[in-house]
Amino acid sequence: MTSRERVQRAIEFAGPDRVPVFHGVLPAAYYAHGERLVKLLEEFPDDFGTRPAIPDKESLPGPYRKGRHTDEWGCVWENDHEGILGICVGHPLEDWSNWPSYKLPPILAQQHLDNIQRRLSAPEGHEHYVLGFGTNIFERMQWLRGYETLMYDLAMDATEAYTLRDALVEWAVENAKLAAQTDIDGMSYGDDWGTQVALIISPNTWRKFFKPAYRKMFEPGKAAGKHIHFHTDGFTWEILHDLVEVGVDVLNVQHTVMDIRSIAREFGGKVAFRSDLDRQRILPRGTKEEIRNHVKEVVDCLGSYGGGLIGHGEIGPDVPLENVRVMLEAWREFGTY
Repeated sequence: MTSRERVQRAIEFAGPDRVPVFHGVLPAAYYAHGERLVKLLEEFPDDFGTRPAIPDKESLPGPYRKGRHTDEWGCVWENDHEGILGICVGHPLEDWSNWPSYKLPPILAQQHLDNIQRRLSAPEGHEHYVLGFGTNIFERMQWLRGYETLMYDLAMDATEAYTLRDALVEWAVENAKLAAQTDIDGMSYGDDWGTQVALIISPNTWRKFFKPAYRKMFEPGKAAGKHIHFHTDGFTWEILHDLVEVGVDVLNVQHTVMDIRSIAREFGGKVAFRSDLDRQRILPRGTKEEIRNHVKEVVDCLGSYGGGLIGHGEIGPDVPLENVRVMLEAWREFGTY
């Protein structure tokens, strides 16, 4: 069974041989651990074709580079830590009078799409599951308007919020239409919607304002038979059913701040999950036994349905190499069907 088949079967509850694994590594982790981390990940290759390598600091996206940088949207970022997402401090649309002259970034270039397709069409070029086209909407609105300004817009049901949302959705849909023409297997979306204890906005506001936007954004991928992957951090229990309803096939949620057994009872066997192991305590500071028990619980709860689980725990600079090894070994030990 190829890695691609393994992931597809896991998502579709079609009996993979084991839980597929995805390496999620912050660039700062490579800077902290160097070649030792590269070699460890090469020892445990994932099913998404991730090529472990220490990233060139100059090639990092602006928000991940130390210092002050402006991204392609005109948002200004400040960062004290190389390889970790910084803080957006400059918002080009905080003053709405800038909107008439504001231009969104160009959509995906045809050359970029051709390069993807050429790679996937090459002999043995599609043995791994290929996940492409990442975008968000809520976070981008925050960065463009500023967090407090956007919260005011949403609370007041302001026209500006709808205008900006619709422009971003149109931009995302046009990009998705292009990406869907390639042979990528899944399309990636994400917005962090929760605090540690609740949604950032009310569920009713979310359903009124954002749910139809996501549905529209997902349509090109769904029509082309691509899996829709959605990442969201925090306590997001109240909108999980809604995300599934608008087309999400793989939920990457922070199940460690919710009740994983309740998630299993409600969603097990109905939608696939990419796990998010506890990166606040267990991965960075847990014992070997705690990590092993954590992985086993996740497999038992979310992956015991003839599939349903992609194994993943984010590797940050604070996660010791030994803990990374324990996690990867545990996926192999407990993830066999």
